[in-house]
Amino acid sequence: MSTIFNKNSVYFGVLWSSYYALGGVDLYDGNYGSIRYWAAVLLNVLVTLCLPLMLFMTMFSFDLPLENLMNFNITLTSACASVKFVVYVTQLKKIVEIEQRVAQLDRRADTDEQRSYKAQMARKLVIMSTVYKYIYCCAIVTTCAPPLFQKERSLPFPAWFPTDWTTSLTSYIIAVSHQILAIVVQVLQNFVDDLFPPMIFLIIVGQCEMLIQRLSSIGYDHCDQCANERKLIECIRDHQKIIRLHELTMDVISYPLLVQFVVISIDVGTALCALLFYADNMNDKIYFISFIFAMTMQILPICYLGTMVEYSFGYLHFAVYSSNWVDQSISYRKSVLIFAERTQRLPKQIAGNFIPIALTTFLANCKAAYSFCTLLADTGEKK
Repeated sequence: MSTIFNKNSVYFGVLWSSYYALGGVDLYDGNYGSIRYWAAVLLNVLVTLCLPLMLFMTMFSFDLPLENLMNFNITLTSACASVKFVVYVTQLKKIVEIEQRVAQLDRRADTDEQRSYKAQMARKLVIMSTVYKYIYCCAIVTTCAPPLFQKERSLPFPAWFPTDWTTSLTSYIIAVSHQILAIVVQVLQNFVDDLFPPMIFLIIVGQCEMLIQRLSSIGYDHCDQCANERKLIECIRDHQKIIRLHELTMDVISYPLLVQFVVISIDVGTALCALLFYADNMNDKIYFISFIFAMTMQILPICYLGTMVEYSFGYLHFAVYSSNWVDQSISYRKSVLIFAERTQRLPKQIAGNFIPIALTTFLANCKAAYSFCTLLADTGEKK
């Protein structure tokens, strides 16, 4: 695998660099004789495995409900990041295949209009990855920095630690160093987990758009009927490749997105309950407002682009009839009818065979978060 992935990839370079830094590529390779493999194992044991466990060991152990809710949110978010990262690492070979199929489709851009659209799509992906970089860098700084400037000793996360860091300076330095390392690693894990789905959906939308351009232009360039039939057959093959690309994408992102949808509805509901009923000072209110905004923004892009993918596949049906099919041969028109029927069958976009990846799911997630908030509030009143 390490000889296949390319950090200078046209679209996925930043993802491969991140997976390499996180040890994901070395873990997938399983080269037990390599120092990098055991370094990746150590890093992921210390962070991916230990951090959620250390947070879990202090769950609901605080006196104030606000601190318990905050710890519950952090623990659930950390566990979710670890689970998603492990699932993505096991699917790295399919991500390589996705990249290869995208490269095959890119080579089909044979007009100035299509090449211009491909360049525009590449710019959008660069902008998307840059925005994500800045957001997640800000998350690292705002999480790690505040405890370092407080008068009393404190940790970024309220987690269990095997030694008493409150009385020993050495233990405190080790505890803070471990948590800063864990925060950087988990934020980077979240970065690659959250960036890949919208990136690949944007690419699928772009490939559908370029196929629409190729389909709708057939028969208008004064080529003979045989040449137009060959163009149609090539477009049909392109459609099959895009369908396979979408299937591979769903194999990779389906279950991580299911985990993300469920966890974010619980996280947002918990944070909303803390904001409305327990947060008294402005710092706590700003924290929970920022947390709710960050959680909802994690799923809004993928839900929006999921709807765009569905729309793009649906528009292929109209693109088939936008070509000059009337003046073509009988064989061409028969192929058009069969292909048009095939394009009416849209690929499934369901996270974990349970939740649709669409804007309707974003609204359903918000409703689920509100319902969980009211459940927590009612439980708190009964106590």
